[in-house]
Amino acid sequence: MWRGTRTILLTASLILIVAAIRAPLLPIPLERDEGEYAYIAWRLGYNELPYRDWIDQKPPAVFYIYRFALSLPFEPVRAIHFIGLLFAAASTCALFFLGLRFMDRFWAWLGAALFALLGADPLVQGTAANTELFMLCPLIFSQIAFFAAAAKHQRNISFMVLAGALTGIAFMFKQVAIVNWFFLAAPYPAFVGGEKRWRGAISFVAWSAMGLLVVLGLVALYFWRRAGLNEFVDNVITHNLEYIGAVEPSARLEYCWGTLVILARTQTIVWAFAAVGLAGLLTSGRVKWSLFVAGSLLTSFIGVSASGYFFPHYFQQLLPPLVLAAAAGAERLAAVKLWKIIPAWGRRAALTLLLTILPAITLWPFLFTYTPAEAVRKIYPGNFFAEMPEFARRIESVTPPETPVFIFGAEPELLFYAHRPSATRYIFLFPLYGPYGNAGEKQMATVTEIERAQPSTAVYLPNALFFTAGTDQYFTRWSLSYLQDNFYTDTWLIADEFGGARILKVATSGESDSFPTGQQLIGAILARKPTSAP
Repeated sequence: MWRGTRTILLTASLILIVAAIRAPLLPIPLERDEGEYAYIAWRLGYNELPYRDWIDQKPPAVFYIYRFALSLPFEPVRAIHFIGLLFAAASTCALFFLGLRFMDRFWAWLGAALFALLGADPLVQGTAANTELFMLCPLIFSQIAFFAAAAKHQRNISFMVLAGALTGIAFMFKQVAIVNWFFLAAPYPAFVGGEKRWRGAISFVAWSAMGLLVVLGLVALYFWRRAGLNEFVDNVITHNLEYIGAVEPSARLEYCWGTLVILARTQTIVWAFAAVGLAGLLTSGRVKWSLFVAGSLLTSFIGVSASGYFFPHYFQQLLPPLVLAAAAGAERLAAVKLWKIIPAWGRRAALTLLLTILPAITLWPFLFTYTPAEAVRKIYPGNFFAEMPEFARRIESVTPPETPVFIFGAEPELLFYAHRPSATRYIFLFPLYGPYGNAGEKQMATVTEIERAQPSTAVYLPNALFFTAGTDQYFTRWSLSYLQDNFYTDTWLIADEFGGARILKVATSGESDSFPTGQQLIGAILARKPTSAP
């Protein structure tokens, strides 16, 4: 009874830890990816469909989670991050129960608590409600279902199907989750005793594949019935296959190293403990658990590296096996004979402090010092997400409701904040540029959409990608000409030499587009020129 009560109390403490860490982060302004999910979620309320009506390369689950968040009686940004908090809490608790399978209760709790800290780490952009945050929850639960299916005297088809279905749900948040199914299928014989282990392995492959395919099939059926299946496949599958092949090997190594240097500021000690943990599991007779954690790390890294860009938030996928390995390392170090003169509670406290000190130092100012605007500037230097809410209010004031806006840029959060639809299905322009075989065709189609929409307001937020030599520049040339011929400047977004940004209303009502001297142009809101009477 006492053991069960302790488990419940430790689980409750993990929920409190997640809430304490993430609650102060709820009002941080949306970043670019969050903006695209929020915009599409908002348009779902108008009976519109992802991919058919709005272009995006992410699977659809995140849009519907955001749609649920927007239905809550909270301010939208807080509501979105609150749902992220709930998913983080569920993942943390699930990881605790996963860790209980091969380590002492305290160390499993420590691994989960470390996951809560590192999952919100600003250096991995963990404050955002991004796809990795949502994907990890069903992935961890799929591993719990895997062990339930493999357990002696409990082996049954329902857990096999559930393991596959949960992987399918994770895939619907981010495509790289699919590697989890291959990871679960490979070690199944090692966790099943008896002479029929290979028969059991074949059974697991078949039934878990069925669970996976049921989820994929239901989603495909949903889009087929709404005449959007081809667009779903083209954006979620075909486009991403082109996307992941766009980065050269040398650039991949450069991007990976650059991100690892950043992450080392909070994860160096965790990496060292994880190495000790993997070795300790191997030498202590828990070979299959060492292989499981190592395999999970390898599989997760395949997911992290699939695109070749190694953005910091990709590395959240590595956190579950990493923290479990680190907790196993702490458990191993606590048993070293040299520590025996120190009480057990003292050893646990010292190792806990050592593992958590760097993440806590990183998080401290974000929890207790920075304003939401300051926080988002620190997390995404060189971006102006902090200014987007005010910039959007100006767009809203000069654009009639439900009147389309053309953004020459990649800031869909502006459309969400302003509650104005996009003049084109491309709510951010990145898919129009790059080594895609039909990029030119897409650019011309986008021009047609904008000319048909006749937006009354445009936003100029140039990105270097739109001007990169060697890429198709048709849409860039057309956009610059279209904006110059049809619009005048209403508002500037400018920055000084230190990067301090401010929004400046143009007082000349279109008589002059002169730019303030000594300032850096970040963007501009443009209003359509009045048409001359015939």
